Amino acid sequence: MVEKMLSLFPSRFNNIKKEHFISLAGNEGGRKSLLKHSISLVEIEIFSFCNRTCWFCPNSTIDRRSTNHFLPEQLYLSILDQLAELEYCGKISFSRYNEPLSDKIVLRRIEQARQRLPKAHLHTNTNGDYLDRDYLAELSAAGLNSLNIQIYLGNNERYDHDRMRDKMQAMHDRLGLVNKIVRDERPLWLESVAQHENMALRLYARNFQINGCNRGETVAIKPDYKRKSPCFSVFEHIYIDYNGKVMPCCNLRSDIPGHQSAILGDLTRDPDLFTLYSGEKSARWRSHLVDFSIKAGVCRSCSFNVVRPSLINKLQSNRAKRRRVRKGLLFLQ
Repeated sequence: MVEKMLSLFPSRFNNIKKEHFISLAGNEGGRKSLLKHSISLVEIEIFSFCNRTCWFCPNSTIDRRSTNHFLPEQLYLSILDQLAELEYCGKISFSRYNEPLSDKIVLRRIEQARQRLPKAHLHTNTNGDYLDRDYLAELSAAGLNSLNIQIYLGNNERYDHDRMRDKMQAMHDRLGLVNKIVRDERPLWLESVAQHENMALRLYARNFQINGCNRGETVAIKPDYKRKSPCFSVFEHIYIDYNGKVMPCCNLRSDIPGHQSAILGDLTRDPDLFTLYSGEKSARWRSHLVDFSIKAGVCRSCSFNVVRPSLINKLQSNRAKRRRVRKGLLFLQ
């Protein structure tokens, strides 16, 4: 009775299946079906370069400026073709820890994604340093659906609401956009929205001292925070670094030694996304992050996308967790 009642409440927990907790090796149809059922975001880092070393980002200590490494085109197209097999209609984000607009190869990569995935929502984030009106028009023409422009001060400067407002207005003026503020919370957040042809723009500045997170224990923003919340990233998202390595979360990256044990696989060697998503290592991550238990390792102090510990969420989480052992399926310890 309780099970039936819980299924009536809209919840992301309801999308969790028993197959999320086991390896589906040898079941090609099952692997593809699980990925198609589950994934709403694929984030692809098409090259490594970032021009900034912001204090709240691991790029403040990891070198992303001296050399630019590119995701091989053949591998990128293979990823798109795999998603095309599923008629993927979720979001593709050309982001990770690079500055996506620093190299205009991004235009070609957007065009290729639009050709192969006509139903997908194509998106990227940018610090805006390379953006002007002409580039904005090129991005729209290539097929980009949405663009987040993050407003920053200097690499080592802390949030200043009035200066952020001035910088946001300057960005609007530079791009010829109408300034429409939709969120103004001093000293937390400033956000505006705009439209360029068929492309939605979101400009925002955030106070990372208040709402930032530790990025897998690499940035000391909230080092004393203890995570008990579940995490949906390992169920709903795929993150691919410029080197072809697949990560379970946007806060983890393969070029940090302390994160390398979290690598789910390497698309330069492993068969495909279906195999990695439905593999044993991914199942272990999901088993660890499905409930409200104390988290460990690189998730220990993560405050990203916390799920509210309401009674209904806890019941839904426990219901999803029980799927690990149903129908004789072994929960991966």
